[in-house]
Amino acid sequence: MRDFKPGERIEPRIGADPLMDENPRQSRRRAAATRDDVRASVSERNEKNEQPEAHVVKDVLLESPSPRYGAGDMPVARTESATRRERGYTKASPQGRKNRGADAASGRKGLKPAFTWNFSWLNRRFAAGVMVVALGAAVYWASGPIAKVFERPIKSVVVEGEFHLISKQRATELIGGEIDGDFLQLDLMRLKQALLSDPWVEKVMLNRRWPDTLVVKIIEQKPIARWGDGFLNQRGEIVRVDDAGPLSGLPWLQGNESDAIEILQQYQDLSQLLRSRGLDVLALKCDNKKSWRLTVKNHVEIAIGRDQVMEKIRRFVTVYDAHLSSVWTDVKAIDVRYTNGVAVRWVADSAMAKKYIKSPLQVGVPAPAASVNSQVH
Repeated sequence: MRDFKPGERIEPRIGADPLMDENPRQSRRRAAATRDDVRASVSERNEKNEQPEAHVVKDVLLESPSPRYGAGDMPVARTESATRRERGYTKASPQGRKNRGADAASGRKGLKPAFTWNFSWLNRRFAAGVMVVALGAAVYWASGPIAKVFERPIKSVVVEGEFHLISKQRATELIGGEIDGDFLQLDLMRLKQALLSDPWVEKVMLNRRWPDTLVVKIIEQKPIARWGDGFLNQRGEIVRVDDAGPLSGLPWLQGNESDAIEILQQYQDLSQLLRSRGLDVLALKCDNKKSWRLTVKNHVEIAIGRDQVMEKIRRFVTVYDAHLSSVWTDVKAIDVRYTNGVAVRWVADSAMAKKYIKSPLQVGVPAPAASVNSQVH
């Protein structure tokens, strides 16, 4: 341990403190012992030199309750305030002055240039442009070899579907007229429109099957009834055809085109009611006055009228079950426009006509709802 001169001030050391984690109580004891040794040394020197006692200047650091340094080579634990104070000297020189470089830097920071150039945005845009150009060039050079790989002709065409109205040969002709390109260059939309131009085709689905096969699936129209020179499909749409031969077995609906959907719905309701009695609907007509006329099995015509169509047909079904089912072949026409019965017209010279028609004077006498009268027009 070195001796201290009277009034000597201890400068703080910069760097790590080996006794940073020492117990503060032990540090204070060591600092007190050190101060006692210093005072004893000073007293001995004064007695030898017979000089008056020197005035000792108290050091604030030594008098601190928890001094930072008790001796030159005996550092002690530091408090939080001392630690914060030391952090301010981290960039200081041993003489307590800042580096000249720091002074110069601080001086430069105080000066603001009149104008500065910022090229960061230009560099980013230039790099993005270079990347786009490079990517475009790569795609251009790679598209040629890739296109050659996929450029191959169509070797086979698979046609699928149920061909009842349109023949498979007709479908093949339509497809062959539109295949004029390679596998990938084929215009599928044009081919689809060519197939849909046939009135018997409702829907077309096309699919490429790798590596050289084209799959065509055709869905035909579903005619419900004949209409003029065409037919009505399940949506009530009127479809015109050149040859109505395949439609000969369908019922014939007549009326205004604007009423086509209503007439189709009425036909389906009537057909569902009469089919259970074996009475197939052959024709249904709705004139301009909205008066309905129905033709059923054996070409028997039923006059219905303009209103209460389903109620009148139910009344006819009741009479048919009770009286007409057994003699249906003798019936020529029926009128259900009455409110309390039906009128029946018999086939001329039939057994029922001879039974009910006694003389030409008996003409359509009204009867209760459960009875049947002949009616001659």
